Amino acid sequence: MSFTTRMLTRYRPQAAVVASLAFATAVCLAQLAVRAVYARSAVHFGLVWNLFLAWLPMLGALAAYNLGQRGRWRDWLLVLPCLVFWLLFFPNAPYILTDILHLQPQGNVPLWYDLILLITFAWTGAFLGLISLYLMQSLVRRSAGAGIGWIFSLAALALSGFGVYLGRFPRWNSWDVVANPAGLLLDIAHRVRHPVANASTFVFSALFALCLAAMYFMLVAIIEFRQEEAAPRAD
Repeated sequence: MSFTTRMLTRYRPQAAVVASLAFATAVCLAQLAVRAVYARSAVHFGLVWNLFLAWLPMLGALAAYNLGQRGRWRDWLLVLPCLVFWLLFFPNAPYILTDILHLQPQGNVPLWYDLILLITFAWTGAFLGLISLYLMQSLVRRSAGAGIGWIFSLAALALSGFGVYLGRFPRWNSWDVVANPAGLLLDIAHRVRHPVANASTFVFSALFALCLAAMYFMLVAIIEFRQEEAAPRAD
């Protein structure tokens, strides 16, 4: 078997997933372009940036997943920064779900068109995040076991719910971890010290994380079912 054939066989499932997400992204951009031409307006163009940010954790997870598969210790030295990068940008993927708040009549564009547009962007962003989480859980499961893999995933979902809140309402960004770490940490510390006064922070974070968990459990169940169907059956 040639090197090219081996590579195509090894990475074909990943290529199929990335291709489907790329197609969904193209659909998003096409819908937005049609809207811009029809309305002669740049309304909702911020969705493009948000979708770009949603791709970052997916790329980080793919890099970490493939480095971890090699099994060489020096590759694991690169997995750690990929993991940090993924965790930092992971909330940006489900964050796009909250863009549905922007749904309102806009000029001569039917409200139903904007609804479909926002749902398409939100669906694509959410799946970019959930699939990246599945890749990272698979990586953790191989190295530390299934139980630790699930603890990792649930912790990531909980942190993501909190991260989405910080991005949507106080308007913090992922890069503020580097650009303004003191301000970000002070804001988080204030909310933790005064949970009653900031009850909406924790209620939103918990409910959003629960919503993501429900979506993720369905995704994992579908993947596991597909793997069971593909496995050879003993007569």
